[in-house]
Amino acid sequence: MDDRGRGVSYADLTFPNGDRTSPGSKAEKNGLKGRMRIEGDYRKDGYATIRGLIPPEVASNLFKQIQIDLSAAGKSFNLFAQSHPLSRQQTVDISGHFYRPLTTFLWGLTPIVSELTGADLLPSYDYFRVYQKGDICRVHSDRPSCEHSVSLTLVYSDDLPWPLEVGSIPVEGEGPCFDDFGDEPSSAVAMQPGDAVLYRGIDLRHGRTQPNPNQWSAHLFLFWVERDGPFAQHAFDEERLRSELKRVSNVG
Repeated sequence: MDDRGRGVSYADLTFPNGDRTSPGSKAEKNGLKGRMRIEGDYRKDGYATIRGLIPPEVASNLFKQIQIDLSAAGKSFNLFAQSHPLSRQQTVDISGHFYRPLTTFLWGLTPIVSELTGADLLPSYDYFRVYQKGDICRVHSDRPSCEHSVSLTLVYSDDLPWPLEVGSIPVEGEGPCFDDFGDEPSSAVAMQPGDAVLYRGIDLRHGRTQPNPNQWSAHLFLFWVERDGPFAQHAFDEERLRSELKRVSNVG
């Protein structure tokens, strides 16, 4: 197969038990279907968990729609596989700048995230990513366009939660990435499809140091800046758009 897949074919990703439309969810089993709830204090700690930010059916069908639209365009996930410093293996990355339903998601969630953060926000950018089995996301902090960040879980191939970990010591802006947090205390948040973590991406280091237990997992990462804040110039993130234009031109 294409060496971009590094042992996993992205051409026919399927949901747990072969279901392509509505994977199971612990939230449903616990009678919490359709209810969003917040765990933690975002303003105090710099992060909080959002249980049921979107219904699990919406999460799974967003993934399915991406597959359908790629297939209709004669493309597959393999085309978007790339290497980067945060991962041990290649990941599939699709930017909202070039798949507009993701941008619609970002813009549509802006009022909710503004309410949760207590800030007047404008969207910067978002992207969809698929990680392979055994992969990690190295510990890092983000660039200015990620002032307020959301990591949203869409699908686990084997229905095994893969926690996002958030550090506890504030940093100043984007920094180097590491395989672990070292001596820094961190918190691990396990998510089901439709759950999310809201965190201050430029202020707190974050990552996934535990290897992905699934054959693959799909996620959506969304970012905002404050309208009148120090990073307001990154709203609608033209810098990201230019870099994506360059990358896509090389993909062909």
